[in-house]
Order: sequence, then structure tokens, then C-alpha cells
Amino acid sequence: MAGMIFGAGIFVLPYMFSQSGLFWGLVHFAVALFVILTLNFLYAEVSYYTKGRHRFTGYTEIFLGKTAKHLAFLSTLFSYYGSLLIYGLLGGVFLSNFFQNGGSHKVLASVLFFAAAGVFAFFNLRKIGIINFYLTVPLFGFIVYLVAVAFPSIRPENFLMNLNFNFSSGWFLPYGIWIFTLSGSAVIPEVRDIFSKSPLKDLKRVILISLILCAFFSLIFGLAVWGASNNKTTEDALGGMMKVLGNEAFLIGSLVGFLAVFTSFIALAADMRGIFKYDYGVSRFLAWPLVVIPPVILFFLGVTNFVKILGFVGALGLGIGGVFTILMARKMRKRIADGDPGDLLEPDNGEYMKPSRALEIIVLVGILAGALYEIWRILV
Repeated sequence: MAGMIFGAGIFVLPYMFSQSGLFWGLVHFAVALFVILTLNFLYAEVSYYTKGRHRFTGYTEIFLGKTAKHLAFLSTLFSYYGSLLIYGLLGGVFLSNFFQNGGSHKVLASVLFFAAAGVFAFFNLRKIGIINFYLTVPLFGFIVYLVAVAFPSIRPENFLMNLNFNFSSGWFLPYGIWIFTLSGSAVIPEVRDIFSKSPLKDLKRVILISLILCAFFSLIFGLAVWGASNNKTTEDALGGMMKVLGNEAFLIGSLVGFLAVFTSFIALAADMRGIFKYDYGVSRFLAWPLVVIPPVILFFLGVTNFVKILGFVGALGLGIGGVFTILMARKMRKRIADGDPGDLLEPDNGEYMKPSRALEIIVLVGILAGALYEIWRILV
């Protein structure tokens, strides 16, 4: 769960803060954290109480019908392929930093990243979980190191000069980026498979701890690098760090970045392969190229502005997924209340959430408004 959350998004955070200012960066952080935690808990309940092995589109069909399933599938393709593309772009940036004149090798480095991550994505779930674990654990230590190195260079005036309480051009930029950065719902069904014989509260505890841990480290990293780099902050965070913190921190940061996006790629690819396998009956061997090839095609078509892609995928793709999640959870609770559970397990002492209708409406309106505003902001 932590390996899925802690990925590419963190390296855009310093640039995001430099564009939006401290106030809007923190406001959207709080909003995204609340929205993601609520949606993750609801999705965990839907996954936990539904019999059989499914992924997002399969759950959508069970609770909302075939038409909703196909719509959910389209939105899932959009967000997953966009996410895998982002991982490949940033993976290429981080990998190219280890070569002389790295900037001229970014395309080749991205191709190598896609190839290596694609091979690992073919492994079964247990192997991917082991790989993800051993690659994720060092990330938190590396982040602590980078923050420690950056700390002496942090200038408080950098934060004060960029408070930005106004609705300037960058005020909404953090929303989609934070949603993308903190989202890890793709692996909840796989985590549920592990916790299928445990109480629901154990599954929720894993989700809560993973999200809070990753949110804390992401926020600290974003603020520390921004505070040290300020006007030298670059879109991938590391270019500005090299100018301020030196080559050693730059190379370690590149290693952190590579590991972060690599673990996220293989975890997300595994879930997407599961969608094809469990929800559409596609064989494992055919599902694999359907997952790993389209992002490469998008890359060669020139879709390479990862900041815009990241914000767009976060606000629109993951936002639409949030709408389906709320509707599924409502349908699940209604079926339980009506005494017609069907293919649902019996609730464990009523542990499922019962959020107020007003809260659901607020979250629904919020994520829909965020998605629409993100579309308008990019198009205009």
C-alpha cells in the first residue's frame, strides 16, 4: 500500500509549492488527504464485503450495472495509462541523471525504464509484493537523508514570500497533484486479498497508517526541497537541488526517485493486469502487453509534459473513480439495510462506514468540481 502511494507525485511537490504558494499548497493537501482517506475506506469496504476476486471495474458492474462498468473501465484506462506514462517519464529523468550529459539520454532512459518495469510487471502478485516491499523500505530512509541535507539551506523567508492568499493562476495547481500523490486505491483489492480472513478494521488500519505515513513524508520532502531551492526549483525537484545541495544529494535523490516510480509502476501495472484478468476474462499473457505497451505508445507520440499530465490524471481520472466509489458504497449499504446482501458477506458488527448524506454530497460535488475546473484550466 505504501509502495503504491509513495511514488512519482512527491517529486513535483516542490515545484507545485513554488507555483501556488504555501497557503494553497497546504489547503489542497488537507482537502486531498480527507477526500482520499474517505474514498479509500469506502472502497476497502466494498472490496472486503464482496465475495470473489474482482478489481475496480468488476465491483462497479456488481453494484451499478454493465453500463457503469464500461464507463468505469474507460476512466480507469485513462488514469492508469496516464499514471504509467508519468512513471516512465520521471523514471527516464532520474535514470538519465547517472549518465554524463544526462539530458540528451532521457528518451533512451525512459525506454529502458519501460522495458525493465514491464518485465517486473509480468510477475505474479506475491513476487510483486516482495519486490515492492524491498524497494519501498529504503525510500523513507533516503527521504530523511535528503531532508537532513537540505535543512541547513532552508530559508524561512522563502515560505513567507510565497504565502499567496489570492486566487492567482497557480492556486488550483496543487489539487490534482495532491490527489495523484496520495492516491493508492489501485492496490486496495490486492491488499484485501491478503486480509480476507482478518477483520475489516485491520485492513482499514493498514490503509490509514500507509496514507498518513506517506502524506507526512511527502509534505516534509516537498517543503524542505522548496525551502532550500526556492526560485531554483525545477519540475522534477532534483535539478534545483543539485544547484543548492551539491552533486551527491542530487545522485541520491535520483536513486530515490527511480525506486519510487519503479515500485509504483509495477504495483499499478499488476492491478491493471488484474482488471483485464478478473473483470474481463483476459488471459495473463494477453493482459500483460495490454498494460505495458500503450504508455510507451503515448510516450513516442510526444505526450511528455508530466506536470500537466499528473494534475489532469489526478483531478479527472481519479476524481471520476471517486464518484463511482461513493455510488458503490451507497448501493452496498442499501442492500445490507434492505436485507438483500446477495453476493455480499455478512457485515462484521456493522463496521462499514455510514457517512451522512451531506458529507457524501460535499465529497461528490468537490471532486466533480475539481475535475471540471482542471479541464477548464488546462484548455483555457
